[in-house]
Amino acid sequence: MMGLMAKQFLKYFQENAPNFLFTAKITTLTLFLIYIGVPIFVRSNPWILPRVVFANLLRWPPFVNLSSPADFGLVNARNFYLDVEDNVRIGSWHVLPKSILVERGHIPAEKFEDELSNGKRVFLYLHGNSGTRGSHHRVQLYKLLASLDFHVVTIDYRGYGDSSGVPTEEGVVKDAYFIYKWLKQRIGNTKIFLWGHSLGTGVTTKLAKVLCNEGDLPAGIVLESPFNNMKDAATYHPFSLPFRMLPWFDWIFLKSLGDQGIFFKSDESILSVTPHIMILHAEDDLIVPFDLGQKLYHKAKATRTHKTKNVEFVAFKGDLGYGHKLIYQAPEIGDLIRQFIQKCENPD
Repeated sequence: MMGLMAKQFLKYFQENAPNFLFTAKITTLTLFLIYIGVPIFVRSNPWILPRVVFANLLRWPPFVNLSSPADFGLVNARNFYLDVEDNVRIGSWHVLPKSILVERGHIPAEKFEDELSNGKRVFLYLHGNSGTRGSHHRVQLYKLLASLDFHVVTIDYRGYGDSSGVPTEEGVVKDAYFIYKWLKQRIGNTKIFLWGHSLGTGVTTKLAKVLCNEGDLPAGIVLESPFNNMKDAATYHPFSLPFRMLPWFDWIFLKSLGDQGIFFKSDESILSVTPHIMILHAEDDLIVPFDLGQKLYHKAKATRTHKTKNVEFVAFKGDLGYGHKLIYQAPEIGDLIRQFIQKCENPD
């Protein structure tokens, strides 16, 4: 019986040997490319990592006209550009509070700056990697904030959308700092709140640290789907899954990130941030793991003093399906924002 089975197996193998060999070759080549070729390429060409981290060349939808916010369904919004430094011009949008549209109708674009000092609070939104200021989930959040009667101002960092330049950690923070100061010159006594999402939470936290050290405190800070530092964010990103077990993972990937000046150490920056902070994170976030948001929260919470305002963490159950980008869909988000504003302005 065993002899018959052995003969049948041998016959089957002989008949299918070419297929087995082809499959073995493809498997070997694939494994070589993943575990040998890619690491060698990355270490030899570390310039590729900033392009992966910022992903500014990934623009969806493509071929859109960012100079026309109305094409994205934004009513009473205007597009404008700011020159941050030589050869760096950033595209920006300003969406007016809903009450202005209801009470006064269309506002000419040249009057938008005057409206910034009308007493309506301002949210400066700093987006994450890939896409542009016109990406769908970002536009939906602008609409939500405007419906709650806030001004919304957002930018595409250098190298994103129709902004010129090349993104770096210091560069994108400089862009955020520039628009913040531009707003401060125009808002009078109006309050500015910061909202960062994903990679934008690294920008927001670093910006907030700089502003707090200058004594120019934002009124409050929202961090949506944040990470604690770029090292952990890169380690636990789904793209890194095939490489994590490699003994040279840290040297090839993480050290190369540092060599390119990409750190985004939010867990260090947040120690200097004194205004009220609200962290929003969904348990089913597959891009920035929920645990990284919790790590940032616990770091901030452990270092609050009588000189700082509170930090809160709002978790969204995984079965709700909000993932990395859809927290704006939560029915309670409007109430959470209103309560956040109240805590920022009336902490007692």
